[in-house]
Amino acid sequence: MATGAVVVLFRPSEAHVSNLLRLKRLVEYIVAVDNSPVLDIRLHERVRNAGIDILPNFNKGGVAGAYNRGLERLIGKMCQILFIFDQDSAVPDDYFTQMVDACLALGSPHFLVGPKIFDINVNRYLPAHVVRRFGVKPIPLTDQEHGLVSCSSIITSGSVMSAETYRALGPFLEGYFIDHVDTEYSFRAMCKGVPVYINTSVVLKHEVGKRIDHKVLFFNLIQWNMGPLRQYYSARNCLHISRRYGTQFPLLILINVITLQQILSIALYEKDKRKKIVAMMVGIIDGLRGRYGPFETCRPRTFAFCIK
Repeated sequence: MATGAVVVLFRPSEAHVSNLLRLKRLVEYIVAVDNSPVLDIRLHERVRNAGIDILPNFNKGGVAGAYNRGLERLIGKMCQILFIFDQDSAVPDDYFTQMVDACLALGSPHFLVGPKIFDINVNRYLPAHVVRRFGVKPIPLTDQEHGLVSCSSIITSGSVMSAETYRALGPFLEGYFIDHVDTEYSFRAMCKGVPVYINTSVVLKHEVGKRIDHKVLFFNLIQWNMGPLRQYYSARNCLHISRRYGTQFPLLILINVITLQQILSIALYEKDKRKKIVAMMVGIIDGLRGRYGPFETCRPRTFAFCIK
């Protein structure tokens, strides 16, 4: 089965370009989608000369738009197994083999599988959960390998799906633009009967933002250090997901705890407190009102001060 990978670029550094060229040696087809706001002609020529298809997207539809353009191009090349990577995703040489073998062993045309993510910022694995209608079960992730483990949400970087899965689920939601694009897609998969797994036998080392963990009383508080615009999307899209899938999963309302934690983190640790908190309040209002899309569409002129 033909295998392809989408790599999303955004103002890539030389290290990111080198990583892209290395991936070309590991997988049959690669489509790089450049979301940079300005076209770098020399970069595109260099990438094409290396045998990689590269598409300018200019951040249209955000990261979701980049995923969709790349996946559609791979499907046009008759790829049946589709991977997605961020530009800084560094994978071991046997990554594709292990992931493809695990997917084929399922014996099903529909699947959404992610690796075990080791966050290099905090030196530990990202937590995983199974969300049921009236319950949430944590999945402990350690160095031990247990093969494919069912879960409710995976991050997009390093993930793999079949072309049949993409056709069944449809494109990523470009109205979300950036934050929680992968969360929404995972819950959409569960609602349509597509199984979601973590392959605990495969590890992807990844930098999830610029997060710092703080111990506050009896719980960990994450300092994300995101800009005001990212805070807006995060707060808005959390609410939108809980509205969109709350009927099937009532406890999904708890996803908004992320927003409360971010507000507390901003108040305690971060710079530009006023701008970030105003951006989150605007995001909460838009989420409650069911608005989504690029910030400029939701708020064409008002509240522009909160992201500048």
